[in-house]
Amino acid sequence: MKQSNAYLIIIVTVIFVGITSIVSLYKDAENRRVEGERFLFPELSVSTDENSLKLLNEITEINVTNFNENFSIIRNEDNWYLPNLANFPVPLDKIKRLIVGVAQLETIEPKTKNPDLHGELGLNDIDISSNTANKVTLINKDNSEVASILIGNDSKFGVETRYARMPDSNQSWLVWRNFDVPKSQIDWLDDSLFTVHRTRIADIFITHPDGHEVFIKRDNYAEQYFKLQNLDDDTLPINPYVGNQLGSALDNVSLVDIRSRDDISFTDKATTIVYTTFDGLKIEIKNENIKGFNWVSFNASSDIKLRRELPKDGPVNVGLPEMDSYNDVEEEVIKLNNNFRNWVFSLKNEKHQQFYSRLEDLTKKKDIDEKN
Repeated sequence: MKQSNAYLIIIVTVIFVGITSIVSLYKDAENRRVEGERFLFPELSVSTDENSLKLLNEITEINVTNFNENFSIIRNEDNWYLPNLANFPVPLDKIKRLIVGVAQLETIEPKTKNPDLHGELGLNDIDISSNTANKVTLINKDNSEVASILIGNDSKFGVETRYARMPDSNQSWLVWRNFDVPKSQIDWLDDSLFTVHRTRIADIFITHPDGHEVFIKRDNYAEQYFKLQNLDDDTLPINPYVGNQLGSALDNVSLVDIRSRDDISFTDKATTIVYTTFDGLKIEIKNENIKGFNWVSFNASSDIKLRRELPKDGPVNVGLPEMDSYNDVEEEVIKLNNNFRNWVFSLKNEKHQQFYSRLEDLTKKKDIDEKN
């Protein structure tokens, strides 16, 4: 037999043994189940969409508690919201996954009953400072507890499984990981409040309360670089990409905190930032440090006069996204303002600092050699 064929046989054998081991592991997990397939909440386990919808309609509150956090997500007639974050709405799909996930929480095998070992699984009681579980409680409209579970670490077998136990029991379980439990309130929201991609941005105006202005623009939709405007002959951008950094500031606007507009009042010390797009969208931002914290407000509008179509005889930019229709922009404005009108937001500090940019932050003086 040729040596190359021998190596091939060895490699195939190793792959086969690996696959067999993985299959055996899961079959073994199936065989180790107590009294066959079971759920931690058999009275809630749902097998049809109709039962699932009924369960969703019965739950009016989800409480999440660990050593550092204790908050609830509440349902009213219209949506689910976070009372501690100015009643900001929580995406319904996250709520559905958690409620149905708890109802269908399926065991693989029993683990330790020893409380001294719970910490190794991330299942310590919520009043213990280390290795604390996340306690999830489902509450119905009668303010009665429907289900409560302590969720621990992912297991050593991977993110598909993890550890859990009932709050009133020392018995821990290896269970399938069929839902997520964000530990902080802000993590229950979408990854970003909104996104306006850099390719759409045409102009950026920053106006400071002392009258200082920064103007950045692209000449057309196909242009790659944002350019600082109104610079004198002795001044250059600090680097070729500084305009693009501000042009990208509305990509994935993620949140740190949320407050009601009734609780935060902007003053004449606020910096105003206006982004306009080639397709007719306008985003106006107020940015101010109020009582030691940076806050922003957003307002969206559309204006057909702002729209600048890509010239048919202009340069071809491979990969340039097709411009949204003006009708799409008008619909976008409605969706954006639904998330803007009642709230103000705290962002990551670097985002606020971008909105505070002044020309001296973005430019440098020419060297003597460059002047000559």
